Amino acid sequence: MDEASLAGSTLDERYRLLDVIGEGGMGRVYRALQLATGQTVALKLLHPDVASDAQVVQRFKREAKLMAELSHPQIVKVIEFGDLDGQLFLAMEMITGKSLASMIERGGSARGRRLSVKRTLAIMGPVLDALEYAHARGVVHRDLKPENIMVIPGRGLFARDGVKLLDFGIAKLGDRAQAKTQKLTQHGLVLGTPGYMSPEQATGQPADVRSDVYSCGVILYQMLAGRRLFEADSGVEVMVMHLNAPPRSLRGVAPGIPAALDGVVMRALAKKPAERFQTARELRLALERGARGYADAGVSGFESTMMAPSLPAPRPRSRWIPLTIIAAAAALLTGNHLRTKVLGRRSAASVASEPARKPRVAAGSEAPAPTRDSPRRPAPEPPRESSAETRPGALPEPSRYSGLQQRCAA
Repeated sequence: MDEASLAGSTLDERYRLLDVIGEGGMGRVYRALQLATGQTVALKLLHPDVASDAQVVQRFKREAKLMAELSHPQIVKVIEFGDLDGQLFLAMEMITGKSLASMIERGGSARGRRLSVKRTLAIMGPVLDALEYAHARGVVHRDLKPENIMVIPGRGLFARDGVKLLDFGIAKLGDRAQAKTQKLTQHGLVLGTPGYMSPEQATGQPADVRSDVYSCGVILYQMLAGRRLFEADSGVEVMVMHLNAPPRSLRGVAPGIPAALDGVVMRALAKKPAERFQTARELRLALERGARGYADAGVSGFESTMMAPSLPAPRPRSRWIPLTIIAAAAALLTGNHLRTKVLGRRSAASVASEPARKPRVAAGSEAPAPTRDSPRRPAPEPPRESSAETRPGALPEPSRYSGLQQRCAA
């Protein structure tokens, strides 16, 4: 059956191929319907030329089985694999989102195509987590590129985007498959793959986890700079540049990038594997340290802030300033309240301490009844009479003025 006419056909009464959603050097990816479950899946069929080699078939089945055993939130889930109507297939979960490649190419306007530092780390952080998980289980991706990184928009105002990594272990299925891949690349069927291959991959040497680290460095460079690391007229020229040409500094291409972050990316792009970060975890931690304290555009969502600003963003105000203003206002209000309360108490005390004024009583009228503010005072005793008539047998009491009168008479 001609591969170009597979859309709309059915494979072994198990999958109905709906339309083509992607294509690469190893095969073509269809949106397909699994007839037994009604589930929509991404079905990858290997090109007949690639699948005609027995070693390629054996390698494909071994790596597809290993992929099916991977269980990580950032790795696309493999549903099944095998041989249908003489064609090798790989059924994977269908991802609804945008590839990183389409996000980078989405710019083209005055805003530019480079992503912000925060946005870049928000995407590459989960990718490096997935690579760390796979590398610990002996799986090397070997075909990392923006087309194999899917970004799924988060649902909700504050929801974060999801990230999925595709096509683990399919890029290199053997020497003949690699030669076929390079041939298809020269014919333009594998767009961008040479631009992300490590130097050891380009020369046919064994690729290990440090090869994935190099590819991540190339992707990081493109996300932050808004342009590919190396550009040439052919894939072969690009591969030669990966072998020999030194990369241009990120800060020379995109001013405003932190120097520490530039150094991290440059180390990931070292020509010799021994000079790179040795694990995906090392690269992830170095990226976090290199971008620490740097603020630019937002992180989540497909909003306009996903593109980096043309100029470095101003330094944000300290979060202590609003707290200081609130504390000062609270202290001012509390002070006024206490001052009012104290003054009120002092006024009441001064009023209470003043002597009660004796009211004027008119002749022949009675004195006013005592109140709470004017307590009852004892009535004065009546003057004692000093005449002898009042006290029989007693001598008259001398007047207190008698001494004075005698002195005046003398």
